[in-house]
Amino acid sequence: MNKLVKGIAVCLLGFGSSFSVQAIEGVKVGTGNGQNSTDAYQIALLSDFGQSFFNDKVKLHWEYGYSRWSSDQGLNKDLDVFNINPVFTYELGSSDRAYVPYIDFSIGIAYVSDTSIANKKLGQHFQFDDRLGLGVRFGGEKRHDIALGARHVSNAGLDNDNDGFDVVSVSYTYRF
Repeated sequence: MNKLVKGIAVCLLGFGSSFSVQAIEGVKVGTGNGQNSTDAYQIALLSDFGQSFFNDKVKLHWEYGYSRWSSDQGLNKDLDVFNINPVFTYELGSSDRAYVPYIDFSIGIAYVSDTSIANKKLGQHFQFDDRLGLGVRFGGEKRHDIALGARHVSNAGLDNDNDGFDVVSVSYTYRF
């Protein structure tokens, strides 16, 4: 429990100014599978960065997330992951359609509650959080979103132990 509190404190203190400046625009929930039979669950808050690029085709938002990874392998079977990611979204269609497919990409930072999960050595608590996703927005004002994503968490060689960890997930987002 102490590691959980520490992770929340790192996220709130280290990134509190960014969090408080932007209004929360949505919530995301997801589930997936990682390496070595690991189950992954995620919840995240999204805040709009207020910027778009390339004729409004690329949008930027922040994601403040928590994930729980659980495995039946290895000495450490559970891992809490706290992340903050700038997410770039490229829309593949016109926003006036009933649905808008998109691709998103992110390289963020994460704090993990332990340095291993499912026989994978992560080396340290500080990690990079890389993501690539494909999804579709739909419904009135495009408030609903379903996506398939791939996530890689590693310390990018900052520690000798750097097995990294991969998760494939499906998520649902609701925008307020």
